[in-house]
Amino acid sequence: MTKIFRSLLSAFLAVFMVVSLMAVPSSALSMNKSSVTLTKGYQTTLSVTGTSKTITWSTGDKSIATVNSKGKVVGKAPGSTYIYAKAGTNTLKCKVTVVAAKITASSSTVKFDKAGQSKTITMTIKGSHSNITAGTTNKKVASVAWVKPVKWDGDKVKLTITAKGTGSARIKVYLKNYASTCYKYIDVQVGDDDDGGDVWGSSSNNNNNTNNNNSSSNSIVIIPASNNVNLAVGGSQILQVYSTNQANVAFSVNDTAIASVTAAQSYNVNRNFTIKGLKSGKTTLRFYDKNNTKTYVDVAIVVNNSEYYVVYETTPSKQLQSDNIVKIPYSNKTYYMLAPYNYDPAMVNTAAAQYLNYYPYYEVYTKIPGRQTNSDTYKTFSNSNVNYTYGSRYVLLPENYDTAKYNTVVAKYNNYFEYWVVYTEYPTKMNQWDTVEQWQITDPLTGKAYDRYLIVPYTNYDADRIDDIKNQDISDNSAYSYYVVYTSMPKVNSSSDTAVYFTVGGKSRWMVVPINNSLAGYAKANSIIYDQTKIYEYNVIYTSAPTAGEGETVMKFTSGNTVYYVLLKKDDKNNQDSVFTYQNYANGIKDD
Repeated sequence: MTKIFRSLLSAFLAVFMVVSLMAVPSSALSMNKSSVTLTKGYQTTLSVTGTSKTITWSTGDKSIATVNSKGKVVGKAPGSTYIYAKAGTNTLKCKVTVVAAKITASSSTVKFDKAGQSKTITMTIKGSHSNITAGTTNKKVASVAWVKPVKWDGDKVKLTITAKGTGSARIKVYLKNYASTCYKYIDVQVGDDDDGGDVWGSSSNNNNNTNNNNSSSNSIVIIPASNNVNLAVGGSQILQVYSTNQANVAFSVNDTAIASVTAAQSYNVNRNFTIKGLKSGKTTLRFYDKNNTKTYVDVAIVVNNSEYYVVYETTPSKQLQSDNIVKIPYSNKTYYMLAPYNYDPAMVNTAAAQYLNYYPYYEVYTKIPGRQTNSDTYKTFSNSNVNYTYGSRYVLLPENYDTAKYNTVVAKYNNYFEYWVVYTEYPTKMNQWDTVEQWQITDPLTGKAYDRYLIVPYTNYDADRIDDIKNQDISDNSAYSYYVVYTSMPKVNSSSDTAVYFTVGGKSRWMVVPINNSLAGYAKANSIIYDQTKIYEYNVIYTSAPTAGEGETVMKFTSGNTVYYVLLKKDDKNNQDSVFTYQNYANGIKDD
């Protein structure tokens, strides 16, 4: 019984320890969100845990989002920026994306049996409570009006749709300032007839030129998602067009030198049209009924000279309010690039590098980058971020690059941090109970200390594995010392030092010596190498006398108060007085 009790007690304690370990979240410095999407005018609150220090908040672009001293973030304009939280020497960041607005409806389709019936729809409108407009494609089939008096319940407001006559119509509810990006359609059917009617216009003003002959059974409805398209020379934009009969919809461009239009395959009542800017100017795209050319709707096209992913020396004008102006500092000068909303940074990096003929390290590119030096390399990874264009990606890396820094670049680009991988920035956890291990390494090139991070899954917390990864990282990246033998090549400051290579029993070894080494330094390094290899080399300076074999001789000379020795072949005896010759050879490498 005692043995059984002890076994049960041991099992209970093991389970208790595991549960306790899982239940305690990491106390490392972290922010509650790594990215967030806000509707313009709305707010969220960011917070930092794992520190008792005062948090200093800041924003990358106040025109897009602001933040106060308590971490409250308010969306100001469509676009993307970063919110930064600084605690001591550590800085965290959260990507904030602000969108114009969003409109949803309690019902997307309404059916009436006959004229005179009505239905109230609840609209949820985020981003603005002003300039809300509702319109109908056919006033003889359905009318729409806001419920009076207009009352907002948070973001909710009600409108009434009333059946006027047999047929079909479409209600469009939209923000007047964002008619092409923020809208909601509600399809209306009265009776069994599916006739179309007037082309859509707002409830207060109809600016479309259309044929209003609704007595014709061949009259169709044509509704583009927007009546205005703005794009750059070389840029393209997709315009979706709704119609009750896509087969009868044709289109034409007034000036084909300014813009071209191609049609994709239609899907039921919707069809996508790709508009491409050819040169700066204005033109008109007309969609019309093949059987009745008096039924048409016009779309104004404006093509400007500010192209996406092109480097400018002055700030380019935006095509859309949500576009981004990317700053590119280079050689004491700042260049600019226009990029669309949610742009692919690899495309920006590639276009900038090609223009400047300079590829920075640790940046993501869409093409194989050019090298800065012959010793540079690059690594390829698969793009798994659905927001970016498909294809392989490349990162330019210097000799003896920092693997953890490369891992971080890839993880941030793909928006995915893996378990058991070392990073240079605080990673996003896969699970809230995961642990983020943290330590520091000392950069041998600068002498500065840098933080390192590792995500450990809460379901498999392996302390030994953590220690192995941590110790290996510290060993690979620690500051080196002169005249110490290393089993792996350390990072070397190539402007001041060099790594001497030799082998011991077929295994590689390295030693770091100054480039401008002294005679005593060379002799010290060579003597240490002899202690490792037990082999004296010809034409190399030592602090102790080598044993001369057949056909060999030992040269002895004094520099200062120190005696040095060089092993020579007998044929080299005539060069014994050329001390500087042996200084040049004194690098630990045999000269045959």
